[in-house]
Amino acid sequence: MPRIRLPLPPRPAFLGPSRRARWRRRVLRRAVAGASVATAALLLVGVVRPPPPATSPVVVAARALEAGALLEPTDLRVDRVPGSSPPPASVARLGPLIGRRVGSAVVAGETLTTTRLVPRSPADGAPRGTVAARLLVADGRSLDLVSAGRRVTVYADTGGPALAHDVLVLGTDTPEPMSFAGSFPGPGDVGAGIVLALEPTELDRVFAGQRPEGGPPRVLTVVTG
Repeated sequence: MPRIRLPLPPRPAFLGPSRRARWRRRVLRRAVAGASVATAALLLVGVVRPPPPATSPVVVAARALEAGALLEPTDLRVDRVPGSSPPPASVARLGPLIGRRVGSAVVAGETLTTTRLVPRSPADGAPRGTVAARLLVADGRSLDLVSAGRRVTVYADTGGPALAHDVLVLGTDTPEPMSFAGSFPGPGDVGAGIVLALEPTELDRVFAGQRPEGGPPRVLTVVTG
């Protein structure tokens, strides 16, 4: 029975004894060698190249600002400066600066530091639509029950309905009188005050009770929250 010979698969073009096959093998070897050299060079550059210099984020003025300007997000941007340690008194995020005021003019690109800001006061915490007002308190000892962030209802010390409800307390102060004998009861409460965030209509009601002798109105506060 005759033996059946199956056809052999075609050999790749770069195999075989022909001149064209030898040329193709030579080109392939050179291409592989060139690729190896290029890869080794890239690896060497990656090892020898020094790491990028360290930088630190700082907030800078995005535009020129006048003295007293109230800082808004569009006034600021975050840049990076050389060095692993940021400059003294610099700030890395916008958040702590929003709503603060600059104490002097600032040029575009200048680093904003906390020393360039107007110191905070109770008025900085007044919600939008309200004004910060310091009112004299008829009972200075009542301020022992009050602190910034609490809410109070305000009454006139002469009686009558409440002048303002659920008012945010921004701060309190109880200055002591100057006396050779030191503090003394009674008049020692004169000047005790409370700083409140009042709506304009509430402030009008408070000062509508101006005392006949021209003195400022005094209020009584009741803590509500």
